[in-house]
Amino acid sequence: MKLIISILAILVLISATAAASMIIPANENAKEHSKAPEKSPVIGDNWDLERVDFIHYAKQPSGGSKPGADTCYKLMGVKWSTLPVSYVINPANPDGLAEDFVSSIISTGAEAWDSATSKELLNNAVGIDYNAVYGVRDYKNAVVFGDYPDSNAIAVTSIWYTKVGKQIVEFDMIFNTRFDWGDASANPAIMDLQNIATHEFGHSVGLNDIYTSTCSAVIMYGYSSNGDIAKRTLEQADVKGLQAMYGP
Repeated sequence: MKLIISILAILVLISATAAASMIIPANENAKEHSKAPEKSPVIGDNWDLERVDFIHYAKQPSGGSKPGADTCYKLMGVKWSTLPVSYVINPANPDGLAEDFVSSIISTGAEAWDSATSKELLNNAVGIDYNAVYGVRDYKNAVVFGDYPDSNAIAVTSIWYTKVGKQIVEFDMIFNTRFDWGDASANPAIMDLQNIATHEFGHSVGLNDIYTSTCSAVIMYGYSSNGDIAKRTLEQADVKGLQAMYGP
């Protein structure tokens, strides 16, 4: 009897160890381009969450052809299970952008995804919170401006998700103040807030970056540059990726 109990205990230990080591693998490009570690940092005492950071880099556009709907999107493999998702904006910024402008432009970027599916993904009621910060697991989906240490990083979206069930539970988004922000249709020398916000909200609902040069016209292309306003609206590939997760 003691031998049987010992064997059962060993089997339970092996099973628990295997379960603890299982994670949702980040997409290969996400690891390479977001500089996420091989195993993203585990959040919480129960080892039940993972975090991945998606870094949107500055790069001159290369043109590219019209993207193919079947090849120009990638999914993270995780999504929200409870909708709509609420988020708050901290509009404080060094560029003198008014609170109303910031909240309107950012919510327009979120609405681009809502309009591509029958689901209400992101709450239309936008909260303003001047205490919201980036990068803290605080049960608050925060969109902020801040000094990110990589001067080539335009913006970063961090996603926390469950290892079991593959559910997104929180996101934070930061627009790097090492760039000048505003409406690039009026001033092409600055970074277009709507253009970049739309891309970042794609991450917030479960879409990965794509780096294939022939896909450079899609919203989720991983590079952008000053003056780029072409990615304010979704391409067919972006819509197909979104609907693969949440339906038409």
